[in-house]
Amino acid sequence: MKKVYDRKEKNHTSLVRLQHYFNDCLNTTSDNLYIASDCIGVFTDARLTSGNHPIYMNVFHQYQIDMELMIGLTNLDLINEMASLNAGLKKMNESLATIDRAYGQIRDAYISKTISESDYLENARRTRDRCVQVRPFLTQTHDDLVRLFAVAKLLMKNPPFFVRVTQALVRTKYPKGFEALLERETTEVKAGMEAIAKASEQRIREAEASAAQPIIPPGAAR
Repeated sequence: MKKVYDRKEKNHTSLVRLQHYFNDCLNTTSDNLYIASDCIGVFTDARLTSGNHPIYMNVFHQYQIDMELMIGLTNLDLINEMASLNAGLKKMNESLATIDRAYGQIRDAYISKTISESDYLENARRTRDRCVQVRPFLTQTHDDLVRLFAVAKLLMKNPPFFVRVTQALVRTKYPKGFEALLERETTEVKAGMEAIAKASEQRIREAEASAAQPIIPPGAAR
């Protein structure tokens, strides 16, 4: 009996940690969605064909993947979803790093005047196109995280064994219809995420403003 209780208690603790993990991943996703959209807005055709070519300094944020969180879980469905999520986040990290690396090399070469203006503009367009391509995957990641956050919150309402015994004695019942409950919980989580997204966007804008330095592209009038 003690082993069963200990296992339940470990699962309960893991669910608490999961909610913090999902929240961190959601913050990272909100930041990356903003950066992708911002980059697309910076590298418009109109700006790229103007005399003063834009240079983008922001980089995507990497997800801090925690593979150990699954160890304490008991729900197989959640374990499978967590494995799928972490695999997706790993691939996302690789894709975002590739975009940053490819543009960063071209940007630095352009600033140091070791590549032509036409080469820089072509690669800036490619960076914009890559951001367009990655944005739907970031949006899907956001939706997946919101759903898993809601799942974890609902499973938290299934407390350790002896807590359930106490609840039974006072005739407290668990709500039925998990999917319906999950839909409602997901709606509530999404509402909370809107505030996170706004705070994330403001945080990045403030960082940009404080770190902004004038950069004069090669060939620009001084």
